[in-house]
Order: sequence, then C-alpha cells, then structure tokens
Amino acid sequence: MPTRIAASLALLIFAVVWGCAGPTVRTDFDPAADFSAYKTYAFAGLTDLNHHGVMNNSLLRKRLEQMMGDQLTLKGLRRVGTEEHPDLLVHYWVAVKEKMRVSGAGPYWRGGMGGVSTYNYQEGTLIIDLLTPRQQDLVWRASMVGILADSKEDNHQMISKAMAEAFANYPPHSGKP
Repeated sequence: MPTRIAASLALLIFAVVWGCAGPTVRTDFDPAADFSAYKTYAFAGLTDLNHHGVMNNSLLRKRLEQMMGDQLTLKGLRRVGTEEHPDLLVHYWVAVKEKMRVSGAGPYWRGGMGGVSTYNYQEGTLIIDLLTPRQQDLVWRASMVGILADSKEDNHQMISKAMAEAFANYPPHSGKP
C-alpha cells in the first residue's frame, strides 16, 4: 500500500511540475520579407485542425482574434477589412488533442512492486500565420502548444501569455530565423 501512495504522489508532483512548465512557443519568418512595409492586417480565417467545433464557437474565435489583434496593435499594425487591401492576412489554426501520459516505477522501486500510472489530458495547439494577400506568401508564423487546464480562465491566461511571448519576436530581428 505505501508503494501505491508513493507512486501516486510522485505522479501528482510530476503532473503539477510538468503542467506548470507553460506552453512551448516557436516563431519562424521569411528573412527576405520587409516587415517595415506592413502597416495593416485583416483576419482571413480559422482552420479547426481536428474538427472539435472550434469554428462553431464564436466566443472563442472572438477572444482569440481580440488577443491577436491586441498584439498586432502593440506592434503598430492597424486592423482593416479584407476589402481594404491589407498588407497582411492573419490565418490561424486551432487543434485540441486528447493525450495520455504513462509513467511507471521500476520493478523494485523502494523495495516494493513496480506500477504504471496514467494521466489523461488535453493538449492545445494554436498556429498563427501572417501572409501577404496577393501571393499568399507566409512571412511569419507562431506556433504555441500547451496543456489545457480545466478552467477556461486559466486557458485564456496561458494563451495570452503565449501570444505575448510569440509576438515579442515580431517584427523579427534581421538575420536568420
């Protein structure tokens, strides 16, 4: 019995530390793009990568677009309609995956029998693409992957922090991505 309690406690500690690590944020860009020329943007759409109904959730779409718009505004860009010929189009991709983490203790962990524990969770992915309207050339991309919490507010806070981290790299500094 003490072995099961210790294994459960170890899994709980691992899950808490692992979950607090925050999302993974990566950015990439076209080094040939002249980012100083981009002054306006428009939203061009959303792709729900695994069809979990994100496209049907107008509240989530509005929140995501508000967060992206806030970041782009901080960078000096102004939102316009697609009919106003924006310098950049913003297309974003959303996915939620059910995942399972398996951990185990060795066969003779602390003198007892080993065991395997599982932890089910959801992993969320948000990809933001900035494209030129005419050629549809991708000039900048941010990808954010993180473990979703049970709380909507916690998820919004995580996404907001991840976006701020991603847009800290916009416009990119000259040089290689």
